[in-house]
Amino acid sequence: MNNPIKAVLFDCDGTLAPVHMQVTPAVRDSVTKLSRLVPVAVISSRDFHDISWLAKDLGLTAPQISEGGARLFDAQTARCLDLQCLEISDAEDIFKLLDKQSLEFIAVDEDKRISAVDQIISWRISRITATSLTEKQASEIMRDMNGHTLLHTAKVQRTDNKEWMIDFTHAQGNKLAAAGKFAGLLNLSVNDLVAAGDGYNDISMLTGCGYAVAMGQSPKELHDVADYVAPSVEEDGLAIAIEEFILPKISNTTMLKTN
Repeated sequence: MNNPIKAVLFDCDGTLAPVHMQVTPAVRDSVTKLSRLVPVAVISSRDFHDISWLAKDLGLTAPQISEGGARLFDAQTARCLDLQCLEISDAEDIFKLLDKQSLEFIAVDEDKRISAVDQIISWRISRITATSLTEKQASEIMRDMNGHTLLHTAKVQRTDNKEWMIDFTHAQGNKLAAAGKFAGLLNLSVNDLVAAGDGYNDISMLTGCGYAVAMGQSPKELHDVADYVAPSVEEDGLAIAIEEFILPKISNTTMLKTN
């Protein structure tokens, strides 16, 4: 494609930051430069509390995306712009499965983090994450939930301790669906976007957006769909991708943004 890039989506852990949302100076400088030209959003499985803090820390003002794509929110106020909640019956089945296997979880109910079913108040649950799994456990859980047609499951490996997790969101609460909503808020098409990521839960976003950047340490499946493979996150790969791939594809006629 030869379309100019008009907005940018960055995964957080393993892409924007090596661990714990700690953005390196080189990446921070490149993101700041980029955000003066086009809207920049973090798109992450983390909840909006974390991503709101990170967006403010980076000076971003475009809509941001959290909970695996289930929530779009205002970067400055954290006001929810779109929330795709799990079907209550699906959420109940997930909690039953996790309880049966004595597995821990973290979830978001409306605007609250919860880690136990008795903490649920509204049942407006945007994301449930089964934590501290082996890869085998994660794959088995995904298989067990296969029959739920309105459910999206994503296997995620943590960047710090390498444990596996499963993110459960609504079928329309994934990263690609959120990319489409983000583009719509900006009167753009997903073909106008570049997305960067490093995990299996980023594949649909990378394949669906106009341009795709895979981090060097990401699985081969991401490299196979990428237009550009950056160095690893430990090598400030995102900064290099911005300078070498993204900035040259931003048209000189692109309207300066309010980000």
